Amino acid sequence: MSLIRSTVPKRMVAVVMSILMGLGCVAIDATAPPVRDNSPVQTDSLVYQLERRPAEYRAYVTATFTNNTGSPVYFARCNGESQTPMFGIRRTGPDSSKALFSDFAWACVGGVPTGQILPGGSATVRVPVGSVDQPAMQPPLKAEELVGLMRVTFLLCRSYSADSDYCDAVPEGQRISNAFLVTY
Repeated sequence: MSLIRSTVPKRMVAVVMSILMGLGCVAIDATAPPVRDNSPVQTDSLVYQLERRPAEYRAYVTATFTNNTGSPVYFARCNGESQTPMFGIRRTGPDSSKALFSDFAWACVGGVPTGQILPGGSATVRVPVGSVDQPAMQPPLKAEELVGLMRVTFLLCRSYSADSDYCDAVPEGQRISNAFLVTY
């Protein structure tokens, strides 16, 4: 029996193996807060922790849009008394394809004209994240459906409308918040 000698130097093998092993050992920290960006909507924090309250897990995100344009910006409203835009929440980044559960839903009346934010003005909303307990939910609510990397979107409109139901929304990039992390 004879030994087969490799023509590849041992040092080269060691370098390649250390690179491959290093790549396998690098992990991205999914609990690290995102970096604040210059999104048109800004939140008051980059990390929100759901608090256990009676029959729910809840946190509140304060999100503000400032009109830095030279023209009014219009927004959809849910009812005649509302002075703030309608909003939504969605996942972002590596969490984009994961399920998200929110117990918040709009139940609006029709025929409400859009509101407006004058140049230099701003609108701030308090966005609930988390959920009341869902003991009868089928399939059962999973904890991971309440946490992760998210963004708030405002319903901002291209122009005035006598009925917010017909808001022609501006592109999402003009009405979305910075990313933030929701944790337990």
